[in-house]
Parts: sequence; structure tokens; C-alpha cells
Amino acid sequence: MLENLLKARANIEDKLAVEDLKLGCFKYSQLDELSEDLASRLSKSVKQSDKVCAIAQNSVYYLALFFALRKLGATLVPINPNVEKKMIEQILNDTKPKVIIDEHFGYGVKFDELLNSQGIDYENKQSDIAMILYTGGTTGKPKGALIPERQIVWNAINTVFSWNIGANDRTFNTMPMHHTAGWNVLTLPLLFCGGSVILDSGKFDPGKTIDVLSTKGCTVYMGVPTMLDAISKHPSFQVTDLSRVVFISGGGVLSPRVFERFKKRGLKIFQGYGLTEAGPNNFYISPERFAKKPWSVGKPMLFVQAKLDKTGELLIKGPHVFQGYLGKEENPFDSEGYLHTGDVFCIDEEGDFFFVDRIKDVIKTGGENVYSTEVERVILENAYVKEAAVIGVPDEHWGEKVVAFLVCEKPLNVEELKQELRKKLASYKIPKDFVFVESLPKSSFGKVLKSELRRMYEKGGGFG
Repeated sequence: MLENLLKARANIEDKLAVEDLKLGCFKYSQLDELSEDLASRLSKSVKQSDKVCAIAQNSVYYLALFFALRKLGATLVPINPNVEKKMIEQILNDTKPKVIIDEHFGYGVKFDELLNSQGIDYENKQSDIAMILYTGGTTGKPKGALIPERQIVWNAINTVFSWNIGANDRTFNTMPMHHTAGWNVLTLPLLFCGGSVILDSGKFDPGKTIDVLSTKGCTVYMGVPTMLDAISKHPSFQVTDLSRVVFISGGGVLSPRVFERFKKRGLKIFQGYGLTEAGPNNFYISPERFAKKPWSVGKPMLFVQAKLDKTGELLIKGPHVFQGYLGKEENPFDSEGYLHTGDVFCIDEEGDFFFVDRIKDVIKTGGENVYSTEVERVILENAYVKEAAVIGVPDEHWGEKVVAFLVCEKPLNVEELKQELRKKLASYKIPKDFVFVESLPKSSFGKVLKSELRRMYEKGGGFG
């Protein structure tokens, strides 16, 4: 199906598909021709089910490579260029690619060495593995998630119909294309429905993002909370017309302060939820409803089955779910075919889903469960706390004790802060220790690395 998507779109209306800020504008037919060129060159060494690794920044070439490999029935393995070389070598060893496209380290050829202009013909199946996306590298050895074409197609269908995006919509993709969000939150769904995408090979820059969103006719934008925070703090955010843009927060819980900045400006924003293994788009809540329920991700999208097990863990089932892990015996599915997400949720009386915490981050102290996100949210109500991360660490008396890491604008009195927290939290939820740091360790996507905070605490022997 995907091998013919661009050609079919060009036949319906050959309009702008991609604007690469460095390489120019490409209509659907031109993007298809570019993918044909790449497929022709690759076909000399790449056959059906072979793997091609790519170490590169976002570009129209990267997008064309994906469609070229769909024409060949081969699998794309995007690799994060910012990880250590030993991890890159581990992925290369796991996947054993026929071709490596590398713009950074010299493991393989560059994009401009591949361009040619001969046609090729292959009809692939939706069961074919279209991508292998590595996930979980921040918590241990990364796992290669097998992403079938079926998952990409159904995620796009779910997104187009549930989020009501169409041919007149346009996005600026600032998420890296070695991550599912760079492909599947908006880029491929928009190409499905005839919309357009702007790409930029540079790193995320909040000022540039605001400028592109306002001057290039963008109507929808997805960013992780740290990106949206940086956008909302940039001086031009207060004076630039962004009223046509719907903002989507993904990859973590949106901070109340960031939400309030968007709300104060009258901008449309909502919280999404997804993971590499499912979707990544699973729920939808309109910006209007999100303004009334700013902690909810809303209701399941079309063709998404979602429920909670006895522990509150979110289980997801549907054609948008992945096939499994590369070379792993681990089975993340239950006997009914539901995927265990590893996340705790709750559901309110209107059927809206609310993220509570990662199962691994739930703190069990003195026989009680403490959800780190709840404690963090209350701590952040203090005007001088810029960032907060709450973890549980082993404790002989409590089993685990609650510890908070804080980044503050000015020194805080711990006892005064505890008094504030006692007004809003049960006593067992109040951190036993507060650790003041200049910054929190984060992944390349802006997620706080709580495993690293635990190591820091254990190494320090308790900060007190």
C-alpha cells in the first residue's frame, strides 16, 4: 500500500507535499520520483525483507528513503546520531543491514551518493516490517520494535479521522526521524490525507519554530513538553500570531505552567499519548475539552481498544499496534492480544482517560502507593521551582522513600516547602529528602532520566 501512496496522492492533486528548508519544495510527484531514484540505486543490493540503517538528520531524503524501501519491501532502521558509538554498533550488529546510510560517522554512504533515476516495481504487504525503531535505551539496553506497514497505515487512518486533519493542514516537523514521533504523529498521516510537511535538518530552535509556524501557514504542530516550554518562554511567543495552529503535547505530561501560557494567549492545545509500540497516536481530546480537563488525553481514537487491568495499567489493542521486538522472546501481549503499556491510568465518569504514572515510577512507601507525577505537579505550584522530579529509593524502614530533585530560581527553605505540601498532599506523599540541582538529566527527547537520578542519589549516599 505505502509504495503507491505518493503516486496516488499526485494523481488526486499534485500539490506541495514537503518543504525542506535546506533543499527546497517537493510536490507529491517529485517526492515519488525522488523515492524511485533512491529505490533504483538501492535495488542493486537491497532485496525484500532486507534492512537499511540510516544515521541522519531530518530531510526530504530521509522521507524519500522510507518510501523507496516500501517500494523494495525492505525495512528502515532509523538510528539516533546522538547516541554513543557502542550503541550504534550494537544496533548494526542486531539488525545486520545490507546498506548503511550515514551522514555522521562514516559507517556507510551518504544520501547524495544514492540518487539515480530508474523505476522499480514491487507490491508489498501490510504485514511487511516497514521500520525497526529502537526504544527503551534510556532505561537499559534498547529494544528494536518491529513496526509493520499495517501499524503505520492504521495509525494514519486513526489520526486523520479522529483528529480531523485534512488536505489543508500543514505541520513543521521538529521531532527527529529516528523516533516514532518524527514519522507517525503527523508527518505520514498528513501525507496520507494530502496535507504538507516542513522539514529542517537543524536542531530544534524555539524562535525559528515560532517563525516557521507563523509565516509558513502551519495549522498543527507537535512537540514534547520541553519544546513547548521553550516556545512559550521565547519573547516572540507573546507577539506572534499563532492562532491558526493547534499545538499537541506528546512524550510526557504537559506542565501546568506551560499550559497556562498557551491558555493565556488563547491558543489551541491538547495532550496526546502514545508509544513506539502502539500508534503512537491512541487518544484524542479537543482543545476546548482539554481546557476544562487539562490532565486528560481524552477517549480512544477510532479502531483503538483501550482498557485498564486490575492494577490500573493501560492495555491497548488494535491494528495500529506493533508486531514485537527484534530477536526477543519477550512477549508484551496478554492472552487476548492486548499490549501492556507499562503506564498507570484512570478513567473518569465521562470515559476520559488520565495518565497517572509509569508503573516503574510508582513509589511503594510504608504500604502506600505514591504517584510521582502527582507530587511533582503540587511541588511545581511553588513559584520558585522551575523543574521537579520525584523518585523512590530503597529505604530500610519504609521500603521506599520519596525523594524530590528540584531546579529552583532561588534558594528555598525546605521546611517551608513541606508546610506548603502538607496543605495539598497526604503526609506519606511528602518527600523525605529534597535534592537541589542545577539541572535534571534528560534524554534527547527532553524526558527526565529518573534512572539516572536514582544512580545519583545512591552514589551520593543520600543528600539530606
